[in-house]
Amino acid sequence: MDLRVKILIVLAAIMTPILGAVLASDASIAVRLIAILATLVPVGAWIALRRPLYLYSAFAFVLAAIPFGVLPGSPLPLVLLLSVAIGITTIIHLPRGGRRPGAVEWGVLALIIASAVSMVVTATTSYDYTEFAKWFLATSSVLSLSQLSRPDLRTVGRWYVVGAATGSVFGLITLFFDSSGRLLSLLSFLGYGVGDGTNLRYVVSAEGMTVRLTGTYVDPNAGGLFLYLGVLLALALFRGIPRVALVSVVALAMALTLSRAAILSLGVAFLVYIALQRLRFTGKVRIVSVAAVAGAVLLMIPAIQRRLFDSFGSFDTGSSARADALRDYPKHMDGSWLFGLGWGRIEFRDGRVGMAVNHVANAPLLSVYRGGLVVGILFCFVLIVGIVLSFRALRSKNPELGYIAAGYIGFVGVALQLDFPVITIPPVAALFAFFLAVLPREEDFHDPPAQPGATGRQLQIVEERR
Repeated sequence: MDLRVKILIVLAAIMTPILGAVLASDASIAVRLIAILATLVPVGAWIALRRPLYLYSAFAFVLAAIPFGVLPGSPLPLVLLLSVAIGITTIIHLPRGGRRPGAVEWGVLALIIASAVSMVVTATTSYDYTEFAKWFLATSSVLSLSQLSRPDLRTVGRWYVVGAATGSVFGLITLFFDSSGRLLSLLSFLGYGVGDGTNLRYVVSAEGMTVRLTGTYVDPNAGGLFLYLGVLLALALFRGIPRVALVSVVALAMALTLSRAAILSLGVAFLVYIALQRLRFTGKVRIVSVAAVAGAVLLMIPAIQRRLFDSFGSFDTGSSARADALRDYPKHMDGSWLFGLGWGRIEFRDGRVGMAVNHVANAPLLSVYRGGLVVGILFCFVLIVGIVLSFRALRSKNPELGYIAAGYIGFVGVALQLDFPVITIPPVAALFAFFLAVLPREEDFHDPPAQPGATGRQLQIVEERR
């Protein structure tokens, strides 16, 4: 056994009883947090050294199932902690001659640098620094995930789907069998169910108020985006009965979030896939038939039907608010175009203040609102590079990449234009980073199989030693 591994096992054995004693005592939250982290360090280091793919898979599962969960006994978000973990793991296993960064990774790196500059220029409170730090940790995960080989990335993607299915089942149970929203208190050790213990969200229509599926996703619009990617990856990475079961459960949960951004994005993705993917005529007929049946079944649900067809009507206050925000956008930005209005603004942290300010609900424009023109331009550059890669994938004969590519085009064309959590909510920023990481790569368009990235090579070395 490797000496480093022996040392880590001894440290874990020593720290575990100490952790138990601290948690059983009346120690402060800070002391508890230090004890937890001290115990997790040797365990995490062993996993990073010997089973690195476990950390990437855990990141994907947590991101899809409990994106707003925290480390038990602390306020630290699990997604951001795991983002740090996979970042360190990537650095440990980064060999010479590993996968070279592509245009997406370079674009994200430039976006991070420009965002840091804008934050430093506009920062006035500690919130500016903390909000930037959370966004940075979430967004930088794409730089770690992009080092995975395509086979390893498929494994990680499947764990994302499993997480999305888990979150979907829990959300469906709470929606149909827990009208009070109290089941969420079962996850209180992960930071859910605090305050009044409920997580209920409604949409108002001519027939009254309809409860939206939230579950572990807190915000139904954000939840729709997490589950949207789950549908795409289930289509791309599974076959046969598992694909049918997973897509059915996750798509139903996504639809019941009543997120128009997610539902309409899926509709656009379907049209893009049928129009551009190189398929036989019989294959297209089969896909259209299945999609037509699934769409008809979903539209038979009154809540979904009202949500879609009542859009832009008299009860749809969101549409008029969006129009007002676009009209007032130049006035908000007056004198702040270069570096933006700042990262820690209260309208990003308090929903009620956000509604009162009525900032623009459009991801590219909100990136300018927060970070300035340079940040907005680089954000759009990353989006455009992803679209170019997606169009190339759709013209190939790879249906796996085609599903993801069409979904990305639908996501950029609809979801990012109608909603903004990708900009202001760190777990959703991590979702966007994950989406970028699973996009087609330049090497996917060449005949020779892509060489494993940093972690892929390490996994091969570990297997040879066994």
